[in-house]
Amino acid sequence: MSIDRTVTVAAIAATTALIGYLLSNAATRRTERAQRYAEALEMVERYRQLPYTFLRLHHETPETRTNLAEMLGETQKSLSFYRRWLTLESTEIGAAYDKLVDKVRERNSDFRKDALSRPAPAADVDIEAGYLYTFDDRAERLACISLMRKNLGLLRNLL
Repeated sequence: MSIDRTVTVAAIAATTALIGYLLSNAATRRTERAQRYAEALEMVERYRQLPYTFLRLHHETPETRTNLAEMLGETQKSLSFYRRWLTLESTEIGAAYDKLVDKVRERNSDFRKDALSRPAPAADVDIEAGYLYTFDDRAERLACISLMRKNLGLLRNLL
């Protein structure tokens, strides 16, 4: 084989290996980003569910109040983390996530107060509360998810 041909074959092999590495790395980053987005959305859902959790768990005891306060504090702390992280990831996604959290926050405090004002479940059947606390956040949720999907595109992850 001539030297030119050897160099060409080596260059093709190196390029193929580099492309394979970049694609593999992009797929890994995409999977990690998708997982973090799912966790951020899960935290919004956990926040949405707090009124139901309060309704099911509250008893007028200091221990219960402490547990519910800790649960609320941890949820709010996690939401703050995801707000900052998503803004660092993308200002568009961060703004959409902020709108989603703000939309849920509009009613969440009132719903939690209502849940605490109701009698604690007296029987197992009382645990099923139905849909007492609804949030009209569909537009904000879909906008946020749409931007997250766009950001998960393969070309975006090659960068």
